[in-house]
Amino acid sequence: MSVASWILPIFEVRDGFRMAFRSLDQLMSRGKMIDVLWLTLGMIVAWFIYTPIHELLHVAGCRLTGGTVTELALAPEYGAHLLKKIFPFIHPESNYAGQLTGFTTPSRLSYFVTDMLPYVLSLFGLPVLHWATQKKWVWLAGLGYLLAFIPFMSIPGDLYEAVSLYVSPFGELITYPGLEGYLISDDVFLLIKSLQETGQWTRSNISLVIIILLGAIYMACQLLALQVRLLRLMKQDKTSK
Repeated sequence: MSVASWILPIFEVRDGFRMAFRSLDQLMSRGKMIDVLWLTLGMIVAWFIYTPIHELLHVAGCRLTGGTVTELALAPEYGAHLLKKIFPFIHPESNYAGQLTGFTTPSRLSYFVTDMLPYVLSLFGLPVLHWATQKKWVWLAGLGYLLAFIPFMSIPGDLYEAVSLYVSPFGELITYPGLEGYLISDDVFLLIKSLQETGQWTRSNISLVIIILLGAIYMACQLLALQVRLLRLMKQDKTSK
């Protein structure tokens, strides 16, 4: 595999989407509504299980890299009240499904790991989907699709924030010296609204936000490409046995 394909994994991303669509065709090949219902139910159940795990992995990423956590906001429907008995820092109320609202990190790298650790689970998205398709377990495919493509849903959120950690300093130098981290956000839409309200939605900042979003898209594509490579390795290992 060439270095260029690692840097710009166009074909791997294409193959990832092809695998997903091919699996959907196979899973729905019977043409029965029950399969659609099972897939939908699988996605819904997977979402409610995955969400608190995702948020707790943010906490783990922070603490493992020397940070501290004082509050994790989690909506009640994701088991916040029950989880609070185990994790006292959980606050059972959130404007989002979940959000790490009280934390400190000792470095940008620590902050980056805090943002990105939950997406390690996504590396198993296509492998889970492939296995579910082989077994004809439509309900499990819901989990596979969720894990595989949650990074794309997170482009304006966690992935934007992870990239903004390293792009924001350029904005501080070029546009607003001394205004530290003003482009760092886990909600790009809320950030844009804030910049507009404060008169900071300038050409320079628009350009920087677009650059950060492109970086977030690139990271989502890399995560999908890694899934494709992992699935290929698993198939090769199975074949060699």
